Amino acid sequence: MKAFTLHKVDDELYKRLVSEASEKGWSVNETAKRKLRDSYGLGSQKKKKDLSWMKGMITKEDWDRAEKRINAAFEAVDKEEWK
Repeated sequence: MKAFTLHKVDDELYKRLVSEASEKGWSVNETAKRKLRDSYGLGSQKKKKDLSWMKGMITKEDWDRAEKRINAAFEAVDKEEWK
């Protein structure tokens, strides 16, 4: 893959990229790449072999609630299992 740098990005464009990135849990770089692909009608890239495609699919509140339940499950000790 190639890399390049954008110079002199106007404030409004930058603010919108940062705002959308924050809303979706993506980096500004990922947001810009997705916008570029969409604007050229290229859609999403090939499937990745990791879980990065899931970014932005769960809210912080949902994640916090799930994390609490996971942590609680690991903190619970079943004394019968340790005999």
